[in-house]
Amino acid sequence: MVVRLDRFALFYPLRIVGSYFIALVIGLYSLQFGQVTTFRLFLIGVLLFYPHVTRYLVWRYSHDRLKIELRAFFFDSLVVGIVVHLIGFAPLPSFALVTVVLVNALAVSGFRQLLYSAGALVVGLALATLFGGVSFDPKGVFALDIAVAVFLFVYFMFFAYSVYNSNALLARSRTEFREQRAILEIEKQRSDALLLNLVPTEIAAEFKKSKHVELAVFDPVTLLAVDFCGFSKALEVGDPTEAIAHLMHCFKAFDAIAGRFGFEKLKTMGDVYLTLAGIPKCGDSDAAGGISAALEIRQFLSDLNESRRAQGKFALDVRIAVHTGSVIGGVVTTEKLSYDVWGTAVKVLLQLVDDARSGQIVISEATRLLAGERFEATPAGNMGAALGVGAVYYVVDKRAA
Repeated sequence: MVVRLDRFALFYPLRIVGSYFIALVIGLYSLQFGQVTTFRLFLIGVLLFYPHVTRYLVWRYSHDRLKIELRAFFFDSLVVGIVVHLIGFAPLPSFALVTVVLVNALAVSGFRQLLYSAGALVVGLALATLFGGVSFDPKGVFALDIAVAVFLFVYFMFFAYSVYNSNALLARSRTEFREQRAILEIEKQRSDALLLNLVPTEIAAEFKKSKHVELAVFDPVTLLAVDFCGFSKALEVGDPTEAIAHLMHCFKAFDAIAGRFGFEKLKTMGDVYLTLAGIPKCGDSDAAGGISAALEIRQFLSDLNESRRAQGKFALDVRIAVHTGSVIGGVVTTEKLSYDVWGTAVKVLLQLVDDARSGQIVISEATRLLAGERFEATPAGNMGAALGVGAVYYVVDKRAA
């Protein structure tokens, strides 16, 4: 839990100590020298209730707390000026009161507040002199000197504790602020990493900036789909945990292979893996990169299956399809954020991978035209006629040949 530094934490108890002491000084001097007057009694009553009134105003108008506290310091200084006149400028009490009020002003708001408080103190002296005349009659009273000494000790102990407590809270607040900032940075990195897993990199940057991504048409986009053959059977007859772990291992490998060719995973649907390139900007080598990625995925699975069969474990073959076309892409802003694409190209891709033979890579005419003559391919029959995409081809791996 973060400790919030309250710069006003001890103002209330300090004001009670100060106000009650001033009331005590007025009362003692009035009794000692037979100067009990209505004004002095009224002033004592004000001093007794004044801290609580200030406390109430601070609570009632908490949003203006600093303004109220600073104005209260003006009143403190004004009263001290009047009291110094009432006690005949007795050296020790006068020195104590003036020192305390100026030290408080300096501690709270710096030298500017100190000057304001000094001005208010002078105004208090002037008002008392105006209505009461000049009364310079310092009196050395032993009891009062003791009371002042005790007050100075108690008050400055409070003040010292206030400073100590404020410094301790400040140090603790700074430490916890740094800890909170480090935690927020870690969470931000996690959030960014999660967003990059859900949304293509450049789209993620746009979403972070504006919290919104408009639907847009992207053309051409190259899509690659990998469909595992016999995965459902492996779940039924074997250990489901092992089958899922094997699938996750393959998906992670597909991420790495596709990433090397500029492709980003779109999503997985059960045992079907979809990745694409061309969002938001298409590249001249996207189609060729899709075919190269498909060949590497097939080679990776061939090597993996050979190793698994040697260990007596089940192996899964795949069908792979690569197609290039136009899609509409956008962020799906439901409770779980995701990025998706729609359009005929997606439907064609899924149909191609569904019709392909196990262990084969099927590509559309559009993909082959963009990829150029770098890859050898053979016609795949009439597979593409029903889909309206022209000829469809199986890719021949020259390394295997």
